[in-house]
Amino acid sequence: MTRRGLFVFALLIAGTDIARAQIIRPVFRNDPQAWTSLSIGWMQQQGFSNRDTGDQYEFGSGPQWRASLELPMGTGTTVGAVGTIAKMPLTFVAGSLPRPSTFTCFQCDADATISQLFGVLHMGDGVGFHQVIDLAAGASMYSNFRRSDNGEKIIGSGPTNFTFAAGYGFGYGFSQRAGITFETEYSLEILKRQAGNANNTAQQYTLRIGGRYGVGTRARY
Repeated sequence: MTRRGLFVFALLIAGTDIARAQIIRPVFRNDPQAWTSLSIGWMQQQGFSNRDTGDQYEFGSGPQWRASLELPMGTGTTVGAVGTIAKMPLTFVAGSLPRPSTFTCFQCDADATISQLFGVLHMGDGVGFHQVIDLAAGASMYSNFRRSDNGEKIIGSGPTNFTFAAGYGFGYGFSQRAGITFETEYSLEILKRQAGNANNTAQQYTLRIGGRYGVGTRARY
């Protein structure tokens, strides 16, 4: 009887272990609740004419700062908002509109602030090397035109142009929450159509490097 009891007891223990092994337990992941990014790039802005004033902006190139806040939509995909700002050198050529008697910059070296606000779709995150794609649309705004020699204000605000942007590059994720990216971005601005000018676009090229970090926690399985 003792041997039979021990045998039955052993079978019960083995059966319990097998039953436990058959139960599928969910694996929880603590993914970021949102993503932030900060990057710096070198931007080249194509020159164009302001239809409303006739002023010509012959831009050069300069550094651009970019920051974003994005929400995850799935594995490696986020949507959110992006803001950029850059102080760009240019040659300002005044149009034919009447100017105040104190106006001195009919053609002079100047600086202007180019700021942008976009909605963005970002694809590409994860540990290790991976591809990165950014698709964005929004507005490019021009303001704070000043002479570069003495800081004298030329005009306050310039045009606001609807802009499309597409970026492609590579990233490296140190973890599920932190990584770096290296991208080239091409942007196309839609300008107001001018009589006698078939071209109503201006182009931007930016080469940038930056970092991404996941904030908050959302449990999923």
